[in-house]
Amino acid sequence: MKCSRSLLLSLLITFLAFETLAKCSKTLRVGMNETLWPPYISRKEGNVSGLEINALNTLFRDSPYCLKYVFYPTSARMLAELKAGKVDLLVAATKTATRAKFAYFTTPYRQEVMALFQHKDKPKIGGEVESLILAGNTFALNAGSYYGIAFEKLIQDFYNDQLVHLPNAARRFKMLSKQRVDYVVEDKLAGEHFIQTKEYTDVIYSGIDANKTPVSYMLSKVSLTIVDLENINQLIELHQSELSNLFSFHHVSDPN
Repeated sequence: MKCSRSLLLSLLITFLAFETLAKCSKTLRVGMNETLWPPYISRKEGNVSGLEINALNTLFRDSPYCLKYVFYPTSARMLAELKAGKVDLLVAATKTATRAKFAYFTTPYRQEVMALFQHKDKPKIGGEVESLILAGNTFALNAGSYYGIAFEKLIQDFYNDQLVHLPNAARRFKMLSKQRVDYVVEDKLAGEHFIQTKEYTDVIYSGIDANKTPVSYMLSKVSLTIVDLENINQLIELHQSELSNLFSFHHVSDPN
């Protein structure tokens, strides 16, 4: 009898292990560098949440892929790890010719607007980003992110004194609150969440957008294949309605 019970237990464990493997034939290492980037990403006591996490859970639910989140100190380091095949997937990525050399890009899954935020005591100038750059204004941004053509030349010179590279959005807004930079360049919806907190009531949306573009998932060409790209594109198509509802547009107020 004891032998029969042991055999049944072994069979049950084997079945459960097989079922788990069947549901998860590949684990995707998802690279992230922001730990406090509401409403997209928030990491607290080992738990990760936010719109981007909800989107990934929606997308890969009942798929053969499992997810493992890996955090890095900067987005530049994260991109380097993707290029080396040590990270499989990045979220909210803009396709560029340089990035396409080492990464696949999925079908876009949401729209991204990069906006300029300023201190409320600074006069609102308006106009285009190019004119603000030519005027010598300073900008806090995240090295490794894409902010549009106007910023590309400045970003190529990492030590340009008009740019302050900070990997954490909270630190960027803190510098702006203390008026140590003229503008923060940030995702519009994320910026809205920061200016709605009590800590950043002196920060406002400038009324100027730096870049509007659809964003995709960025996949490593070293660790993933074209088949993985096709599979994920099919999942995006399957869940497009859910993703659209999840990332529905939130208006950022434009105070006078």
